[in-house]
Parts: sequence; C-alpha cells; structure tokens
Amino acid sequence: MGFVTILILVLAALVILSILFSIFKFFIGLLPVAIIVALIIWLLAKFSGNKKDTEKTDSYNPVQPSINNQKRKKARNVSVKDVEDKEDNKNG
Repeated sequence: MGFVTILILVLAALVILSILFSIFKFFIGLLPVAIIVALIIWLLAKFSGNKKDTEKTDSYNPVQPSINNQKRKKARNVSVKDVEDKEDNKNG
C-alpha cells in the first residue's frame, strides 16, 4: 500500500468516527431529558386516579387459591410409589 492509500483510509476512518461521535453525543445529550420525561410519566401514573396497580389482578396463581375457589378438593385414587435407586443414577 502506498502513502496515499493509507492516508485515504485514515481520513475515511476519521470521518466515520466523527459522525459516530456527533450522533452519540446527541443521544448522550438527550439522556437527561429522557430521564426527566420518564420521571414525569411515573409521577402522573402514581398520583392519577387510576388504582389499577393496587387492585388484585385476575392472573392465575397455583400457590394461592383463587377468590372463587377457596377450598380445594381432596385427591382421590392417588397412590405414592417409591423411586428405586439405580446404579447408573447414583453420584460417585
């Protein structure tokens, strides 16, 4: 490679890096504005009359019984079988 080719490559890299720096500098400059907007939206949602977050949702939780079904039925015809230890499943 000649000197001119290397000079063109370095100048092209310099132009690309300067464009990237200006773009990232613009986005970094907008970061405080984005934080303030997010804070305002959070405050509006927190102090608005909508209490959707505090109410119980209708999502299914298998650990706690639902409101409509407080008692669970007992299992019928259930048997428990011991698991036999096999030689290939033992550790060691």
